[in-house]
Amino acid sequence: MSRISRRKFTQIISAAGVAGTTLMEKMFAEVQDTGSISRDSLRSFLDLSGMKVRDDQISSLQASLERTLESVKRIRDRNVPQSVEPAVMFRVRH
Repeated sequence: MSRISRRKFTQIISAAGVAGTTLMEKMFAEVQDTGSISRDSLRSFLDLSGMKVRDDQISSLQASLERTLESVKRIRDRNVPQSVEPAVMFRVRH
């Protein structure tokens, strides 16, 4: 297990409720301040998610989480005016 998708990350954090939201904000701040997620935050995330990771996979998971946080941040930073209606129909194209 060396990669985590943005979708999986969001599911884990959302399922954790307030603790997950607090952890996500802490990880955002760490990435902005230092450029990386601390090992303590990484361990907290693993505890919340119930994931087991070997020691040799920690660095890879840390990098994956940092990329995921950056993707989530770009989505959150996007300004969508209140006047924009949500999509009511999705069309799958082959």
